[in-house]
Amino acid sequence: MRAFLALSLVLASASGCDTAPGPAPLDQRPPELDEFSFFPQRVIYALLPAEQVTEDSIRVPVTIGVTARGQSAEVSEVRFVVQPHSILAPPVQSGILTPAGDSRYERQVTLALSALHVQTYTVLVYAVDTDGRVSGDVRGPLHYFRSFEPGSPPAIDSLAVPDTLQRPEPGQPAASLLLIAAVSDPDGLSDVALVEFWNADAPASRLLMCDDGGAALCGSSQDSGDDTAGDGLFTRRVFISSDNLPGSNSLEFQATDRAGLQSAVHVRDVVIQ
Repeated sequence: MRAFLALSLVLASASGCDTAPGPAPLDQRPPELDEFSFFPQRVIYALLPAEQVTEDSIRVPVTIGVTARGQSAEVSEVRFVVQPHSILAPPVQSGILTPAGDSRYERQVTLALSALHVQTYTVLVYAVDTDGRVSGDVRGPLHYFRSFEPGSPPAIDSLAVPDTLQRPEPGQPAASLLLIAAVSDPDGLSDVALVEFWNADAPASRLLMCDDGGAALCGSSQDSGDDTAGDGLFTRRVFISSDNLPGSNSLEFQATDRAGLQSAVHVRDVVIQ
């Protein structure tokens, strides 16, 4: 989904001067987007008419609109994508907005969404001109709730945390420490917004745990260490070097859902030897 994002920058040069970044020439600028809107922005299951509910799915009409103007060439098409929270999941729907006059593009689409899983979808729009230049994107959240109440908090069902870890000798590679939290949520696993852990002595320095199959950036880590995406096992690989001080470390773990509800804090002690 991200392949179509970003404005292009060009290098401008002047006689007798080094080349340096500068504004794109007028004949090389991509389209510009303005007045982006979509409706509804909140979908509440309890308020949906019966004809929009089919077993475990719902059908939601959404109207999307944007103003798109070409800068160096005419706008060729304006596209939309509706994406689930997980970047690993395929788009719910994508397509082309219809010209509505005065550089306005609009369309009403009917989204087929899961009725069971509370989550936030992203509605994203971008434009392409006749020379193939791609605009930046505009986007906004589409929230789906089961009811007016925030639901139930997530739970950390179990933790896989080593009791001890041997520091490497000076000059040796860092030792790997793999932490795994099995997390569930009565409102569906997609309702889990984040899972974190931290050292009890430094609660402000929190590290993200990810259920991404190791395929995406997990906080500051290029590789979370996670094996399978979407299985509820949130993982984080950290490294211990010879410079780490020996002793006992109390690690605290907590999950938070999209309504801000939090699990109990679970504590595990790890001894660095």
